[in-house]
Formats: sequence, structure tokens, C-alpha cells
Amino acid sequence: MYSILREMAYGNVNPNEHGRPRSKEFDRAAKAVMETEQKLLSALNENEKKLYEEFSAAQMSLSSMQEVEKFIQGYILGSAMTMEVMAGIEDVTL
Repeated sequence: MYSILREMAYGNVNPNEHGRPRSKEFDRAAKAVMETEQKLLSALNENEKKLYEEFSAAQMSLSSMQEVEKFIQGYILGSAMTMEVMAGIEDVTL
């Protein structure tokens, strides 16, 4: 029998591997970010570039933590919805 949880435990299912939206809108936004970053970096001196790199790393760390929390909350919400549908529970507390 196929078990999603077992497959996740063995690393065969990774919900994050499809995290990039496939759309022209996303591609345009990503391109704008890269181009703007290159313009910014070319205007900075070495000390400013180092400060920007520190800021960027801190921002990425924060974004990563937020993404994990969103994933967890989405999983909890999906589980609660499933419980409500399967059990006919009307007041599932999250």
C-alpha cells in the first residue's frame, strides 16, 4: 500500500521541490529583482556591498523561517479540513 507519510520519511516526496511558480508573471518579477540587484551592487562600494550581503542573508533566513511556518500552518489547516469533512465536525479548533 502506498503511504505518503512513508514516502516523505524516506525523502521520496518533497513538497518544496515545486516551490517556484511557473508563470510569465513570476519570471518577469524574478528578472526585475535580479536586474535591480545588479544595478544596486554596481553602485555600491566594497563596505556597502558587504553590508548589503549581510542584509540579504538575514532577509533570506527570515523568509525561510516564514515559509516553514506557512507550510506548517497550511498542513494543519488541510488536516483540520479533512477531519471536518470525514467526521462531519463543524467546529474544529486549530
